[in-house]
Amino acid sequence: MDISENSEQIFKASLDIKAKITTSIIFAGSIIGIILIFTQSPWYGGAILFGTFLIMIILTYIYSVKAYIVTNEELIIQRPYSSLNKVFLLSDILSVRLALKSEFKWSMRIAGNGGVFGYTGSFVNNKIGDFTMYATRSNKKVVIKIKQRPPLTIVITPDDVSIVERINEILTLKNT
Repeated sequence: MDISENSEQIFKASLDIKAKITTSIIFAGSIIGIILIFTQSPWYGGAILFGTFLIMIILTYIYSVKAYIVTNEELIIQRPYSSLNKVFLLSDILSVRLALKSEFKWSMRIAGNGGVFGYTGSFVNNKIGDFTMYATRSNKKVVIKIKQRPPLTIVITPDDVSIVERINEILTLKNT
């Protein structure tokens, strides 16, 4: 591979069955609940609930993960709107590796989304410490350490875990 080439590789991020079920249940339950509330008096209570639900769903969707893009310079967490993409410089990556399933036992969500359109936000556990998830599935986890103070740990879940090899290959070529 010639590092001077402007190459871009896209790694899809599809929802796992658990996220699909969670998203479907939230949508179905909310629609049924809103219909029932609008049929009751006073109607404005239903309107307030509907507005709150709509804002939450929109925010959850626009910050969801659609794909991971690796260029020669960057790792891009692609979201539905490119202005909200999260970009990490490959030169700031300290390490990238496949995660062990046992590393995520007893993880606790600090702030974020636990299943609607994926799993995103701030999490913590005793094996990894604080980490930020940009995930769409509960398996195929990749742990990436980013250089900053303190170091940032992110977790991504591409459908194709060869992203680890791709990033390591680019980093190796840049360091030689």
